[in-house]
Parts: sequence; C-alpha cells; structure tokens
Amino acid sequence: MKIFGWLTLLCSLVIMPVMAAEALTGPVILKVGGNISSTDEVDGKVLFDLAKLQALPQHEIVTGNPWVDKPHKYRGPKLADVLAAVGADGKTITLTALNSFQIRIEWDKVAKYDPILAWEDNGAVMRVRDKGPVWFMLPLDQYPELKRSEYTDMMIWQLDLIDIQH
Repeated sequence: MKIFGWLTLLCSLVIMPVMAAEALTGPVILKVGGNISSTDEVDGKVLFDLAKLQALPQHEIVTGNPWVDKPHKYRGPKLADVLAAVGADGKTITLTALNSFQIRIEWDKVAKYDPILAWEDNGAVMRVRDKGPVWFMLPLDQYPELKRSEYTDMMIWQLDLIDIQH
C-alpha cells in the first residue's frame, strides 16, 4: 500500500505541471519567475499566453519613443498587475528578450510611471517582427525625464522572461 502512495505522489508531481500548462489556450508569450508565490507554476515560472495576459486589467499608453516616428497607442496590463498576479516579492526585476538581451530594473525607480506590458500597438496584436509579442512600455510623452537613455534603454521588446529578485 505504501508503494501506491509514493506512485500517486510521483504521478501528481509529473502531471500537475502539464495540467497547468494545458490551461493555456495559445502559445506561451511570457514567463515570470524568480521570487514568486503563485501556485500556477511550471518549472518555477508562471506562463502567460495572450488570453491569460488579456485577462488582467488592460491599460493604454499613447506615447512616442525612439523607435517610431509618431506617437502610438499601446495596450496591455500594468507590470504591477502582472507582478501581483504571480505573487512577486522583490525589488529588482530582470527583463530578458527572445534574443537573450537583458536589462535589470530597480522596481522603485519605475513603479510610479505605471509601465505596461504592451501586446497591442495601434490596435494590432504585436508579432515578433513588430517588437512583440510583449514590449515593456513606459509613458515617455507624459514624463519628460523618461526620455533619457537610462529609461529608454529599459524598454525591452520581444520580452520573453521576467525574473524577480530580492
């Protein structure tokens, strides 16, 4: 009987991550890991497809940036809402792009600007070739101080992974 208990435990440890991943309805476009408390984890990370990202409260930022010729309207959840959804507890965030480019951000430095994780640009879902599927967006036009390179350098596109550290 003891072996049955161990076998059940082993099977649940193998099947649970698969079940969590199956809850997604589309391809994974973002992973959040590190110091998080969410129980919806696969390999220590919470996985987001577009539908799961869209299920969070959505916000818009209309702003120009160094990579576009005029202001665009970006839509997505606030980074603060994503962090709350995964139970993040930390002060430093590392953002990693699909090409492995990384930037470290001190959360206290940007939290007051309400950055979003944009998945939509001027009404169109962003594709990888359009700096998507997720772009860390700051409201540059609302806060002139954000137009300095120390902030624009944070605006990582093709965002793949958010890692939370203490």
